[in-house]
Formats: sequence, structure tokens, C-alpha cells
Amino acid sequence: MSKTTEQKNTQRILENDYEDGRWLVTLQLLLSTGVADVRQIRRATGLSRDQVNRLLARFEKLAPGGLLVKVPFNVPRPGVRGRSPVVYRLGKLGAALLRANGHPHAHPCKLEDRTPIAHAQATLDVRLIALDAGLAVETERVLRYGDEQSLRPDNLVTLPSGDLALFETEQMVEWHHLRRITASVRNKVAFFRSKIGQKHSSLVRVILNLPKGREWSRTIKVWERATTTVAEENGGRLPFQMWAIPLTTFLKQPDWNEPPDRQHWESLVDPAQLPGFDPIETPASKRSKRPKPTPRASKLPAPLKRHSARDDQLILCAFWQIFQEQAPLLTGNLPRPDPVFFDVMGIIYSASHDPHADLLTQAALPHASLYLLRRYLDMHPTLRAALNKAIERGIRSMRWSVPTIFHRIQTVVAAFLKYHGWRPDGPLLVYPALSGWEDEKTQSFGLTVRIRRAELLMRPGDTVVPDREAVQQAEEALTWVLLALFAYSDELGLKRATFW
Repeated sequence: MSKTTEQKNTQRILENDYEDGRWLVTLQLLLSTGVADVRQIRRATGLSRDQVNRLLARFEKLAPGGLLVKVPFNVPRPGVRGRSPVVYRLGKLGAALLRANGHPHAHPCKLEDRTPIAHAQATLDVRLIALDAGLAVETERVLRYGDEQSLRPDNLVTLPSGDLALFETEQMVEWHHLRRITASVRNKVAFFRSKIGQKHSSLVRVILNLPKGREWSRTIKVWERATTTVAEENGGRLPFQMWAIPLTTFLKQPDWNEPPDRQHWESLVDPAQLPGFDPIETPASKRSKRPKPTPRASKLPAPLKRHSARDDQLILCAFWQIFQEQAPLLTGNLPRPDPVFFDVMGIIYSASHDPHADLLTQAALPHASLYLLRRYLDMHPTLRAALNKAIERGIRSMRWSVPTIFHRIQTVVAAFLKYHGWRPDGPLLVYPALSGWEDEKTQSFGLTVRIRRAELLMRPGDTVVPDREAVQQAEEALTWVLLALFAYSDELGLKRATFW
């Protein structure tokens, strides 16, 4: 049976089974974000739980995995108790039926990981509650401005006042997301300074898919640092404001006012970090010829200034300040495993490893990361001594071979982890490896780092289990730091391993 024939037969059967068109309404719900959970399907269709379950069962029997694809894992809803509803993605046949019924741009959903799926769910929640309020809303509409630039807000809502307002949906973020968040804020600066941007509300509403708590506070701090960095680049001013609210709070009591009720929202700009901060550009501030000098940039250590691009100095300054705040947390009662360890390793790594940087920056030596790692070893002279002892042990009588080199690498790695209270053969697994001759990487000794339980990254009081992206980021960061002990020993003030 051809795909066209299958499509026509499927639509004919569904039209006969459901004369009220509920099958099409269900598929149309997934047009905007590609996903929807059972709770959202009930809300959009007005069907009961049993009616939705029977409809979904009919979909599966008629075309297994073709109309809707069941997400095979649980997608938690932060701050919401109880079992999470089953989530579905739009399948190939479902997208084909939508295209045949007046939606030419429909395509199957390609989201596979928890975080982007949770983001899509939250974005759809905001869309549905806006529609319930009788407001016009466009989800993921591309707003083009300037010289081939564009902005794609999660939801663009026409408020009762007639103002067009950007509603952004965000998840929990960590410090290694700082560059991405900063780039997002910079993009909004360019948008709101454009002709089309000035037709929109200058207050960006950020709906955080988080309850108030530790994760909320940490996420707010990352956003505050990003907005501070961009404001400093622009003379202490931004052409817009950003306010945040928990998703659960917003869904219980939607706020469509212009401006919103400040009692329930939190600013993502910290005035304490910007003396004399002007919360929004005025005509007088726009006429200023150039931004004022940024005081924070002057605090950047000379080695970081020397090896960084001019427009990246504020980002590195932010990383330097975060490093100074976080690293001392690991100088206390060692050895005791502390998830902050992964934060510090992530800060060191992220300082020089921006996947969105220009090619020359990506190809350059990681000066910023090496500077931070050396400063970290300076803060921990006992750690440096332990590493040097492990590197030099028995080198005069050693006959090097692959097994003995592996053993020595493992010994040095174990010394680094032991100092921080970790062992390399538990939920955190670390061992040396050889790269294959066909691998697209340098042919040398390497390391494999596996965090076998995501809960290792959770601090006391955390309620959200880190996703796969966070785990992978932590693994990459720790891998780089451990390999740097060998590959950049001279730059770090360590003894050189004779086999490297």
C-alpha cells in the first residue's frame, strides 16, 4: 500500500469513526510544538479521560506509531506532585494528514530528550491558557528584523491592552549555560532596538518551568549574570526588561496585564550588580555616543585579557567571578564528595569551550580554561603536591608499556578524585582509554568519564534530577580537566609525565 493510499484510507476511517472531528482537533493541537500530553489533549478537545484514552488507542491500532508516537520515558513536571501524564509526539502519518487538511508546513516531531520535550510541553501550556483567555497567540513565530536577523519567541501574545508581548519558556539552567543565555539576551537587545522590535512590549515575560526553591534561585542567578554582562556591554542599559514567574504560578493565575503585577514576578536584572543601572533605555540614553567603560572588565586578570577577544572579555570576567565564588566551596572539609565539584570543573571547562564561537577561537589554545585550572591548583597546594607525587612515582625504574602507562594515568586520576572525596570506580566511573585509529581525534591516551547516576550532580535540597545534557556536560568538563593534567602540565605548574 502506498503512503498516499494509506493516508486516504486512514482519514476515511477516522472521519467515519469520529464525525465530530475530534481526531483532527487532536492532531492540530500538536502543530505548534510537536508534542502534547494527555492532560493537554483533554483540555484542548474537551473530551473526558476515557474518551481520550479510547481515541489514542484507536490511533495506535489503526496506524501503530504513525499518527502519534508515545514518548517511552517519563517527563517530570517540576513543582507538580503526582504521576506525570503520558506525552505524545506527532508522527509521520499524523503530519501527512495535517498537510492534507490545510496545514502545509506540518512535519513530524523530532524531539527525543526530556529537556526539549518538557520545554515544548510548557510552551504549549502557555499557548492553551492564552487561547482560553480569548487572546491571539502565535507559537514559535519567526520575527525577522535588521540585516537578516530573526527572533523566535516561544509565544507571542496579543494582550488585552493590544500590546504584543513575548512570552519565553525556560527550564533550569546551570553556569555552563551562561554563554547561551548571554547570546539570547544580546539577540533581544538587537531586536528591541530595531524598528519592528519597538512595536512590541518592552517587557519580556519568562515563564520558568521550575518551582521556587534552590533550582529557581540558581537559575535566576545565571540569568542575572547574563543580563548584567549584556547591560555592561551597552553602557549599563537594556532596551527591554525581563521578568520571571514559575509556570505553575502563572497557570493558576494568568497575568495578561501590561505591565504585569510585580508582586508575582521577579526581575532577571540585578541592580546591585550594575551601579546606576537604567532599567530601560530612554531617548537621552539612546543618544549617548558610546557605552561607558565597564568597571567589571577592568577586574579581569591580565592573562585572561591577553588571550581573549575584546567582545568576550565580559563573559570571561563573569566566569572568573563565578569561579572565585564557587571554588572556595571545595576548600572546606575535604575529602567529602560534593556536587559543587562538577560545577567548578564545568566553569573551568566552559571558559574556553564555546561550541558557538568562531572557528579561530575554537581552534585556539584554551588559555582561559588553563588559567582557571592553574589558579585552582594554586588554591590547593596539597592537591598539586599529591598529583606531582603520583606523576613521578617510580619513573626512574619504570619500563613503559601500554599497561604501565594506563596504570600511571589511573593513579594520577585517582589522586585528583581522592582529594575531592570521590573514587573512580563507583557511580562516577573514570578510566584511561586508547583512541581508535579510525576515530576523528588525536591519537593519544585518553580518558573515559561516565556519571552513571544523574543524582550525583544534585545538591542538598535539589528536587529536579539533571537531564542527559547536564550529565554529558559534566562528563566532558571533567574529562578535559583530567586530561589537561597531562597534556598541559607545563602551563599548570605540574611535573611532566615522561610517557606523555
